Amino acid sequence: MKCNRYLPRVCAVLLASTLVLSGCGGKESSALQVVVANSFVSEEALTAYSDAMLAANPGWAEGSSAVEFTSLSLGSEQADAAAYGVSIMKVSAMVASNEIDVMICDLDNAARNARSDMYLSLDEIFTEEELASYSDLALTFDMVDDEGNPTGEQTPACGLSLTGTESLSEIYGESEYGVFIVSNTQNPDLAKDVMLAILNS
Repeated sequence: MKCNRYLPRVCAVLLASTLVLSGCGGKESSALQVVVANSFVSEEALTAYSDAMLAANPGWAEGSSAVEFTSLSLGSEQADAAAYGVSIMKVSAMVASNEIDVMICDLDNAARNARSDMYLSLDEIFTEEELASYSDLALTFDMVDDEGNPTGEQTPACGLSLTGTESLSEIYGESEYGVFIVSNTQNPDLAKDVMLAILNS
């Protein structure tokens, strides 16, 4: 039958939709959600990092200041473009359903997120005096056209560099990465405190 040739495409679309919708269930926990994203995130390494951060910040254990760390392995566009595309859609779905407040992310993926206004700009988080203290770590990204060519414009500064942070070296290795606050977080004050704690960890 002629329609058989379309079956693989239909199955691929249905699978992608199912995977994306699995991240759209809404925020099940009232805790502030910190998502650690990279091409691959070791659960063992994330658990060790999460345990260390919660031990250093006991106020994050419960109540209105509770914080949870979650891994998100995005894959690679070069290795599997289809699976990577599904991961990118899932990130957008998680943000839309308030399942991410703070994101630690490699800079290649962070750049794409920043270009779509996923992150708060630093001047929405910090005072002018505070910003001066972090100016060397502020992250901004080149805007690009539909073909990926730089337009000469840049995103607002929207993250702080974590590159070389020893406590995250097992997750990110030699990659460049940073920490960002998602634009629709419901708890910007706690998100700011968590951002700074991660920066100083």
